[in-house]
Amino acid sequence: MGEQSISPPMKKLLYIGLFIVPFLIAMALIFWAKGLGTLPIMAMNGKFVQMKYKNPPKYYTIPEFSLEKFDGKKVNFEHKDSILYLITLFPKSNTKEWSKHLMYIGEQIIKRANNVKVISIYEDDPEMKVWEESPIEYVKSVSIKWNLAHANSEKFNQIKDDLKLTLNDSTGVFDYVLVDKDEHIRAHCTINDAKIARDIPKMYKLLSNQYAPRKLDIKQIKD
Repeated sequence: MGEQSISPPMKKLLYIGLFIVPFLIAMALIFWAKGLGTLPIMAMNGKFVQMKYKNPPKYYTIPEFSLEKFDGKKVNFEHKDSILYLITLFPKSNTKEWSKHLMYIGEQIIKRANNVKVISIYEDDPEMKVWEESPIEYVKSVSIKWNLAHANSEKFNQIKDDLKLTLNDSTGVFDYVLVDKDEHIRAHCTINDAKIARDIPKMYKLLSNQYAPRKLDIKQIKD
């Protein structure tokens, strides 16, 4: 019995199925992956814009600062240290929220985003008189990259302005600030929005992926 030849229409379908469709799927995945690796970025005017990789404009950069921690050591926010940061500010006008946010950061963010250096800044409480129980041991047990710092009102307000923050009327605290390795602000996260708060570790994963192909010199995270 002779072999049956494949008709031209069938050859065309096989060609499409074997070559064209996989190619289109692969291209779609590439574009999808590129989209996953981006978050908005703050422009010089304080507005969030879509990040550009080719011929980017000048983006807003947070000034460096140094603060004293509750354990007496220093914590520095430095340029060119290739570190992802989470910076949180807690005003003395709403101290009842301090402990709640401390636990939230420790349990819901740091444990799911352990490549991030966290600086939590509290206004005008160098002797920890506000706290019913010292949080230092808890913070150390969660991560060596988590820093609890205090600042007088003048310094606190300066950092608040540098982070482009305003007090959130619904929470009585400031939004959490996500910072990339180039010291650019990538998000202000409102913690009373459950979805945004839940997605913070995912946002840091996106930022980590953004830097993966760039071969940056990743330094050890310092206290």
